[in-house]
Amino acid sequence: MTEAQPPFDSHTITSIDTLRNNFIDKDAVVTSATIADHINYQLSQSSTYTLHHTNTSPSDMAESPMTAFINNHTSNQDLIDRSNQNSVERVLEWSPNKRYCRLNTLLGKGAFKVVHKAMDLEEGYEVAWNVLHIGHDNNKDVRHEIEILKSVRHPNIIAFHDAWVSENRTEFIFVTELMTSGTLREYIRKLNLPNQKIVKRWCRQILKGLAYLHGHHPPIIHRDIKCDNIFINGAHGEIKIGDLGTAENMWLGDKKYTVIGTPEFMAPEMYEEEGYNEKVDLYAFGMCLIEMTTGEYPYSECTNTAQIYKKVCQHIKPESLAKIHDQQVLEVINSCLTRLSAQELLECSFLAVEPDVVILENDPLHTIVTLQVVFKGSDKLSVKFEFNTQEDTAEEVVAEMIEEQVLPERYQQWITNEINHILRDLEKDESDAEKYKHGDGSQPVWRRENDIRSELEKSKLELVNLANKAADIEKKCEMLKHQAMLAEEKERHLLLELEKAKIQSAEESDEGEISDLHKLTTRGSVGGIYPKQLIVCIDYPDDTSIDVFVHDTAKAVNRDPSKAEEWIQKLKNQDIMTVGDLRELLDEDWSGIGLTVFAIRALKNMLQNSHDNSANNSDTSMQQ
Repeated sequence: MTEAQPPFDSHTITSIDTLRNNFIDKDAVVTSATIADHINYQLSQSSTYTLHHTNTSPSDMAESPMTAFINNHTSNQDLIDRSNQNSVERVLEWSPNKRYCRLNTLLGKGAFKVVHKAMDLEEGYEVAWNVLHIGHDNNKDVRHEIEILKSVRHPNIIAFHDAWVSENRTEFIFVTELMTSGTLREYIRKLNLPNQKIVKRWCRQILKGLAYLHGHHPPIIHRDIKCDNIFINGAHGEIKIGDLGTAENMWLGDKKYTVIGTPEFMAPEMYEEEGYNEKVDLYAFGMCLIEMTTGEYPYSECTNTAQIYKKVCQHIKPESLAKIHDQQVLEVINSCLTRLSAQELLECSFLAVEPDVVILENDPLHTIVTLQVVFKGSDKLSVKFEFNTQEDTAEEVVAEMIEEQVLPERYQQWITNEINHILRDLEKDESDAEKYKHGDGSQPVWRRENDIRSELEKSKLELVNLANKAADIEKKCEMLKHQAMLAEEKERHLLLELEKAKIQSAEESDEGEISDLHKLTTRGSVGGIYPKQLIVCIDYPDDTSIDVFVHDTAKAVNRDPSKAEEWIQKLKNQDIMTVGDLRELLDEDWSGIGLTVFAIRALKNMLQNSHDNSANNSDTSMQQ
């Protein structure tokens, strides 16, 4: 789907002299840097326009360096690729953190940016994988900008999820929320000219997004607000500002000097060297409102970028503004041109939330209709009244209520139109009912109306009953929730008491075991009371298996074989396989084995008695 292009030829700008003659005051002091900035800007922006209004093909022209530059910098608007819609999707690339994967589905392609479909594997939904070509000579550190963009979160701004620079530093890749219904400009083309209610809703959402951006300290300036950079969710009519992460669109600070944007939507101060602030986005919004209400690109009467520049700098308004006759719309546009803030524009009368007019009751013959005007905005008021379709008119009734100060005067036209719209619908329903009555013998209108009203009353009663049941269930849920909290607290208390009891029991057990060990060791070493039960006189060579030694120790201290196996496993976990390995342990090594104090002392005593026995045997041998 290729977007419609503004009607003029960008190749009319062919030289520095032409640009100087067209829009640079000869009496002004102009530096070469200023001229270069203007030319680079003109060329980069004129690339968004096509040659379809000339008879000369670009291929027939001698390609000068300037022409080559223009040809290489075509529109960066996304073009939907339909060629592989039926192909099987597969993963082609992963983000550095492995959260996002790029699929082989191309969503859009331009001179500088390519957009692919991707998946967020953590959240499980589709996202847009944007690849922006930044050139080999771009060494800018964009980490600060990335962090700022990731912190931007607003319902009317496309979410910026993540970003990084490719390894060869030629591509800036960023992942954003995926919008599938296209841009606001494409949507305007579909609707031809949207009605005022839709335009108001769009404007409120755009201004809320801008108010959020400009509310940062320092403000975030978009600098390229236009209908091409505003996206829409067709299913809900939701508006989101996009392209915050492309090229140099996002900058911070009170004054900026870089010339970036689209000529038709750029404020005069963006061309000047004094700098500009966030109010340039409001000027651009005013140009968007012109396009929304007329369907025309602002300054479409111009044939080249130089003419646009000249008109903008001379503060000449676009000719399409003359096609707008609604004074409230003109007031908003002029307020944008005088640089009111986004919050101030939201408070103007044109963008106030309109009241709704609804039918409360209606008799079978549509003679007496009970209507209610409901205000959703700051007024928060509701007006109920009866309307006689045979005698009253919407204009008279609304005027009377305004005169009696029941309704605000600023809504007079809106409420009148809404009432007339309801009356037309009632007339249509009555006409259709007459056809049924006299045609195929269907039941009379009053009977059908009464049936509908009876069903409506019945439904209302059922709804009240359900609401009461829901309230009872909610109370029970709160009670159960409270009981669960008490039970959870009691459980925590019991677990804490149990843990304390376990610790105390373990300490008492260790003390008892140590006492028993001391008694056994003392009695065995002094009097030899337990020669069979306490095996303390065996000489264990260093190559004795740790299994034999530990089982003998366990038997000596009256511990069952399962306890011995537990000790053996802990020793082997520390690569202690023989008695010699055990003898090499230092005191500080024993504490890291994981044995209880009782087990450590039993093993040490067994080793000590074995050593003493070996020494005694040696002495006896020498005496003999």
